[in-house]
Amino acid sequence: MKFLKRLKRSDSGLKLNMADLAERPEDVCSPCRGWYQIYTFQADEEPDFGELEWCLDRKDTLALVFVDIGGYRDRKLDAEALGRIRRILSFFQDNGYDMILRVAYDHQGKAVEREPYFWDQVKEHMHQVGELLRDYRERIFIYQGLLTGNWGEMHTTRFQDEKKRKELWEILQGYRPEGTYAAVRRPSYWRQLHGEQKNGKYGEEDMGLFDDAMFASEDHLGTFGTLSRENGWGEAWRREEELDFEEELCRSVPNGGEAVFGEEFQEKLTPKLVEDILRRMHITYLNKAYDSRILDVWKQWKYTGAEEWNGKSFYDYIGAHLGYRLVIRSVRFQSGWGGDSGRMEITVENTGFASLYQEAEFWLESVEEENTPPESIRMKTAGKSKEEVWNSGESRILLCDVPLKAQQLWLRANRKADGSCIRFANGCDKDGRTKIGELER
Repeated sequence: MKFLKRLKRSDSGLKLNMADLAERPEDVCSPCRGWYQIYTFQADEEPDFGELEWCLDRKDTLALVFVDIGGYRDRKLDAEALGRIRRILSFFQDNGYDMILRVAYDHQGKAVEREPYFWDQVKEHMHQVGELLRDYRERIFIYQGLLTGNWGEMHTTRFQDEKKRKELWEILQGYRPEGTYAAVRRPSYWRQLHGEQKNGKYGEEDMGLFDDAMFASEDHLGTFGTLSRENGWGEAWRREEELDFEEELCRSVPNGGEAVFGEEFQEKLTPKLVEDILRRMHITYLNKAYDSRILDVWKQWKYTGAEEWNGKSFYDYIGAHLGYRLVIRSVRFQSGWGGDSGRMEITVENTGFASLYQEAEFWLESVEEENTPPESIRMKTAGKSKEEVWNSGESRILLCDVPLKAQQLWLRANRKADGSCIRFANGCDKDGRTKIGELER
């Protein structure tokens, strides 16, 4: 554990009496990261929203909304179907969820039976889905897949060829709003949709990955291939090369999906190996309802790493580190240059598996007396532009000037797009703020 000094002095006669900022070994509720559940709907059937509300887990910030449009394989989505899908998306939006949206012809592994016969029909549906993305741009975090394939995973489909995938991707790009990521099922699909990028600047098109067969086998049930990358950019590469590719790509774009139990491969897994793979893939979100067999194994394992987590459930450790996890590491207060203000520097580390992809704002709140409204000071990030994602393992210094007076100090963070609270792993109050300490004479 990294210890923080309890007391900092300045030449103004003020001292910073610091709060307890030890990291808490528990998950925190922050947007666009963590465990999720799948909610499946038929475009031609009206959901029971009253019953659905009982199924929600309020600890989740993400929901995977799967809409099956197989009932419209021979015609476009009519006004009734589009209205129904909008009501579904509005339900999750109104309940405060960010959504992972997947629209597909099949959710039972029978795509060939449920997909349209004609390619033009698929393209028309892609245009209609694109309009939905525009309407819910503030809450759709990721759009998964390109309509086709078993479970919408783009494989086992009559529309398998690279040219058709590119056509759908180009249609989607014409509608996809800024801030909504796309995701495809395999790294090879990503490469087929993007020209060879020898400079390694992946992720500029805001397309990530989803892997619904993590740990099921050595190749994640066909997610990886057997060829070397020397055999071609669009081929499925062998495991280690694909993991290298994901490690680079997913610093900039999200990755997530499902962990699946594979009896033979499970024997090779250890807590350290699982953690290393999840960090290497930069996993932001995982299904907490499937597959219970591997999740139960994780619940039985004990974590043996960092001191504050040592002996805790490995499952809990995984959940707490999905996506980004912001931990305050040190606080420094100075006032050596005179005037009426001092300088506050707070070092924060992202210890999660993945980046903080969305722009965040950081505020230092000061309170002079009990029951008085706080004053908020916007903090800057030293040496970083606001567009840069906050990578896993990266520390940043937050800076601001503070008035030289006795006051209580709190750190607060929020997502810039809508003000959603981002919580620190050092503990926080009911408003999501973390107490830094008090300036005292």
